Amino acid sequence: MKAYHCTCGWRVFFENTECLGCKRKLGFDPARSAMVALDPQQGRTYRDAGEPHRGYHLCRNYHVHHVCNWLLPAQDPAQYCLACNLNQEVPSLEEPRYQLWWTNMEAAKRRMLYTLLELRLPIVSKLQDPDSGLAFAFRDDRRYNPRAEEDYVGTGHLNGLITVNMMEADPAARESARIDMMEAYRTLLGHFRHESGHYYWRTVVQGTDRLQNFRVVFGDERTDYGAALKAYYAQADKARWHGDYISPYSRAHPWEDWAETWAHYLHIADAMETAGVFGLTELTLGKDDFQLCLSDWSTLTIMLNEMNRSVGQHDAYPFVLTEKITSKLTFVHESIAAFHRTRALHARIERTAGAEAR
Repeated sequence: MKAYHCTCGWRVFFENTECLGCKRKLGFDPARSAMVALDPQQGRTYRDAGEPHRGYHLCRNYHVHHVCNWLLPAQDPAQYCLACNLNQEVPSLEEPRYQLWWTNMEAAKRRMLYTLLELRLPIVSKLQDPDSGLAFAFRDDRRYNPRAEEDYVGTGHLNGLITVNMMEADPAARESARIDMMEAYRTLLGHFRHESGHYYWRTVVQGTDRLQNFRVVFGDERTDYGAALKAYYAQADKARWHGDYISPYSRAHPWEDWAETWAHYLHIADAMETAGVFGLTELTLGKDDFQLCLSDWSTLTIMLNEMNRSVGQHDAYPFVLTEKITSKLTFVHESIAAFHRTRALHARIERTAGAEAR
């Protein structure tokens, strides 16, 4: 995450809606990856206090429900920002606690989208492309809400729709699930990053010349998915796994191994950027040798865990990057790079064809 400052010089953060220094309203412009201090104009429009030629209006979920802080250009007729435009189903606010849970959901989703934008990956809503677009559904079930329509809602991905059970936004319920599932690590942000891995697999692997290499590194994704999950959940000790996998759940199926590794790559990308802001590293995934970045990352995680232990907390990073896991992370890194090379090549071909037509 980048470092942000208000026009007045006060340090502000990604989730902020107001500067504590000058009391200006704040918003995030995803097109510029910038936190913007806002001066009110006519109606619901604002101008950038630092660059007055830029005008904005607030996402509807910002000024109505207060669960978002993203902006749209003043001339854009859309009601919802890039992030909220991906929502296919949001929770009913008849349940008082759902306001807070939805806020938590949106915060994690926006942080995940921030990293995808930094990696220059395409973010297309199902409203724009029903077949291959991305959407989110936040649902509850009767385990936590007797008035819910469904007995059970699982967090998962299907054809571009990422569903997240509302209880994942409740820290107590999520921690209980973590213990029951014998997981070392379970976060709301991690769920979003994991499910995005399922979605982007078809973008950066499926249908490309990397699919055969994927099967060498992760295994054959054509293995029966339902049977593989059933076998995984039947295991008595899910907490035990060896150094070929970043987490126990990675063992379930090659798709889950990919999604867990993808999520971990996004963790590293965001955390390395944050570490750079605080002067803890000079390396970034997008510019420097990936193996060198991983070496620096290992040093950072040792420091991070020791800091946590010093204040009586569990390890913030309960993972070990073995040679096999590193090869999988490298595959993710190289798949994203290959996607960009292919897209750049197609863009050059289209420009050349256009020039010849003229």
